[in-house]
Amino acid sequence: MPDIEWDEMLAAATGEVLETMFFTDVYGPAPAGASAGEPRVAASLGFEGTPSGALTLSVSEPAVRALASNFLGSEEDDPLPPAQLGSVVCELANMICGSLLSRVKVEEHFRLTSPELLPADACPPGPPSQSLAMGEAEADGTIDIWLALEPHAG
Repeated sequence: MPDIEWDEMLAAATGEVLETMFFTDVYGPAPAGASAGEPRVAASLGFEGTPSGALTLSVSEPAVRALASNFLGSEEDDPLPPAQLGSVVCELANMICGSLLSRVKVEEHFRLTSPELLPADACPPGPPSQSLAMGEAEADGTIDIWLALEPHAG
């Protein structure tokens, strides 16, 4: 599958998950350098199948607080503990990966690993596959997503 199809499917899967499970919209691509230097929460999970690979995401603190509040039904001004924020980011990674892989037309099933929290500086090198703005203002935060596909053996 060409990269452009993966990019389109990743954007669609992310938008669908955020709208249906986190009750929020993506406002389009994040401006370059948006949320730079801001605290982030990152998670990653792998998947096996055809193709195999990994999905990693990094969410800025303002975005993760808003997403967690929507997902858990808590008040945004009621601070959630860091462990709970991390759990929400892991679940977000799991849902986006599942939604993405459900769009791939293959006969076999995929096996996903459990999502794991990462240190914020442990994201893959290079620019993300998608960098999305979570609101109209830069202060609303961003989500960066890396999709790494393993070369097909055969």
